[in-house]
Amino acid sequence: MKLMNEIKKYGITISLSIIILILCFMNTAPLPSVPMTNFDKIVHLLMFLGLSGVVFFDNTKYCRRRISYQRLVLGSFLFPVVFSGLIEIIQEYFTTNRTGDWMDFLFDGIGGLLGLAICLKINSRLKK
Repeated sequence: MKLMNEIKKYGITISLSIIILILCFMNTAPLPSVPMTNFDKIVHLLMFLGLSGVVFFDNTKYCRRRISYQRLVLGSFLFPVVFSGLIEIIQEYFTTNRTGDWMDFLFDGIGGLLGLAICLKINSRLKK
């Protein structure tokens, strides 16, 4: 019962995480190429900016009790970064159609950090 409550609380985070997993493991060979250099890095940044934001707002929405600022910040930044790192490791060592990339991981982390910064700014304005 408690597990189902947690799944309900973090349904958006779980859904977005599954979408990111699908995007990160799908075969990209049939997709048309984009004439922009490093377009995939922008996509990585945006995916994990969004994930960080969703985690932040899921935590602030459902944690009616006081949640520590440190826990909020760590959860909203560390979850996307650890998730990203695991994806890159799995891509490198356990798939044949994808490879892990340190630059993808870097842009995932930047996205997570930007998402957290944006959410903190929005949250502080909402409290005023």
